Amino acid sequence: MLSEQFKKDRPYLERKFKTQICNPATGLDNETLKSNLIRLTEELNGEPHELIKAKAFRYVCENLVIDVNPQDFFVCFGCWNRYDRPLSFLMSKWEDEVNKNCLKELKTLEEQNASGSSKMWKDFDHSVPDWEAVLSLGFPGLLERVKTYRRKCEADGKMGLDEKAYYEGLEITYAAILKMLDRFHLYALEHSDGNQRVKAVAACLDSLRKGAPSNIFEALQLIYLFFIFGEHIDRFQVRSLGNLDRMLYPYFQHDIAEGRYTEKEIRDFFAYFMMQWASIDNYWGHPFYFGGSKANGETEINDLSYLILDVYDQLDIPTPKLQIKIAANTPVKFIDKALDMIRRGHSSIVFLSENAIRRALLGQGCTEEEARTCVISGCYEFIPQGRGNGTCAGHINMLKPIELLFHNGRDPKTGISCGIKTGELSEFKTFDEFYKAYIQQLEHIIESVLKCANDFEKYLHRINPAQVYSGTIENSLKTAKDAFHNGSVYNISGILNAGFANAVDALMVIKDFVFEKHEVNLAEFRDILQANWQGHEKLRLKILNSKNKFGNGIESVDSFAEGLALFLANKINMRPNSRNGFFAASMHSARQFIELGEKTGASPDGRLAGEEISKNASPVMGMDKNGVTALIKSVTKIDSALFPGDFPLDVMMHPATVQGNEGLNAMRSLLKTYMDKHGIAIHFNIFDANVLLDAQKHPEKYEGLQVRVCGWNVRFNDIAKREQDEYIKRALSIKE
Repeated sequence: MLSEQFKKDRPYLERKFKTQICNPATGLDNETLKSNLIRLTEELNGEPHELIKAKAFRYVCENLVIDVNPQDFFVCFGCWNRYDRPLSFLMSKWEDEVNKNCLKELKTLEEQNASGSSKMWKDFDHSVPDWEAVLSLGFPGLLERVKTYRRKCEADGKMGLDEKAYYEGLEITYAAILKMLDRFHLYALEHSDGNQRVKAVAACLDSLRKGAPSNIFEALQLIYLFFIFGEHIDRFQVRSLGNLDRMLYPYFQHDIAEGRYTEKEIRDFFAYFMMQWASIDNYWGHPFYFGGSKANGETEINDLSYLILDVYDQLDIPTPKLQIKIAANTPVKFIDKALDMIRRGHSSIVFLSENAIRRALLGQGCTEEEARTCVISGCYEFIPQGRGNGTCAGHINMLKPIELLFHNGRDPKTGISCGIKTGELSEFKTFDEFYKAYIQQLEHIIESVLKCANDFEKYLHRINPAQVYSGTIENSLKTAKDAFHNGSVYNISGILNAGFANAVDALMVIKDFVFEKHEVNLAEFRDILQANWQGHEKLRLKILNSKNKFGNGIESVDSFAEGLALFLANKINMRPNSRNGFFAASMHSARQFIELGEKTGASPDGRLAGEEISKNASPVMGMDKNGVTALIKSVTKIDSALFPGDFPLDVMMHPATVQGNEGLNAMRSLLKTYMDKHGIAIHFNIFDANVLLDAQKHPEKYEGLQVRVCGWNVRFNDIAKREQDEYIKRALSIKE
């Protein structure tokens, strides 16, 4: 159970990252800090970006307001607003300079984004440090390792101006981190007033100033500190807190054996630890993961795994979001505990298949060991631990080629000619001709995205040198190259997509209603879609109720989807990028199923203009009507290894179907079936449509109601009504 002291401290923890609570006497207010930083960086103009950023980072560490509060085990930084981070202005300035002076494909990028054909941006939100190095070395050891590689570079005669700026930037950054730990430590000593918790924090900080963590409290504090230094000050998302149960189990065992901490005290540490991210409340959620397999084939699930999951259950918070690597060796007891939490409303949990991930990574040239120890990142992404980085370089709108095809390459809403001229509609005499034109439009979007991504990703290290992150990646230190740009062993640019199921359904409608049943011709269909189905409600209803929809286990539809997926993956996977790496296809949609949907007109599958499009590998909301077994049959017809970026499935079930032992067995059987068929990621919403409808009318009664959106979790009350309506529509379609 959560301690009484934690319950008393919880209100403080919940507001910690929502308002400024630090001692103002300890540093500069945020506005003064930013003004001084702007002046400092202007004075440093002309120096390498690595040095400018490192010196700005140091200034923040020296002048940011701080606190060590008796109501918390974790220190408090003054950069409490994650949307107004101290160095954001510098990245914006450098991005503007790159856009203006360097990019050759900026016009194409802007037209693609404006039309909704795709969405591209410079992604700094998917770095995962080498947590093994962070925990084994601590901040002092990481700094010393930087110095060691700098000396080796000098001794080998390889120290040029770029290499010198790289190493010097890292040294300034990590030295600044240690100086800030000194500030925290001194403040704790001077303000403990005999408080035992503040004194314990002071002792923890003193240990971390000098070396690596020696117990579980110090390890948790180090992870938290690294996150804040990396994400809030260095402006580089730390996109996973790591394999917490595995990484921290040795500390847990040692602390219990030595009598340093009781299990009750360790439970408290995790409660306060997870509340840091509940307070930050990042819209995308913040992940850590459980499980995996040891080299000898045994599971990594341990006593600490159960403890962490139990504490999270009691906290009843929507974030952090939890990822569970599962295999044949994963204890059924642990899986059942997670499934039970899901059916009770903890929709933040996602399961990932270790074997399916292995297949996908081996297809990218990774080793068995790299696949076994890979890190789970972001929503469902996976990448070799300490050896790979990934960006979300572009998002493709799979439905947009149909709209472009209907208008001969022009987006009707913006008037932008962002597609190619595939001919007048009267020229298409067969469905095969129409589909070929769709493929040509899709290929043009893919090629445009890859070209633009290669154009702007050349300059990621100039826009935002990844200094806190690079200090943890040994290959970066060996090569003196930015770890997020080209200094990792695997520098992967992910290409995501949205609207896959919509595209399949829409093409099936064209095939059935235009070329086989001849109920409408293409020109008429174009005009109907331009009118957003007004005056054609009967046709729309007929189409919505037609059977050939992806997600229903219909062989002809699933085979068509399989072929489209093959084309998409083969056009993207392993093509070289501009970061000495390659592109990887992903079935993940992020939030683009909403944003690209807003820029897409009505579509032949019955969808209205501006409505969201399908997400991930999932069917269109409400169109899978033959049950979960049929859904899994459809989705797993596609080989998930074709999508090494990630391959997630969203499942919604009625609460009545998951009740009792029988319901739990059904959920576990469904999970096993998906994993046995090489599905990679799966997560659940357990909803009763009547409850959702009531929650819309009386939100005050449902403040804790959680919704799994895509790769993250939110409160139902926090999403727009239009989004709520989609979940209600989906819930109404499922059977008890």
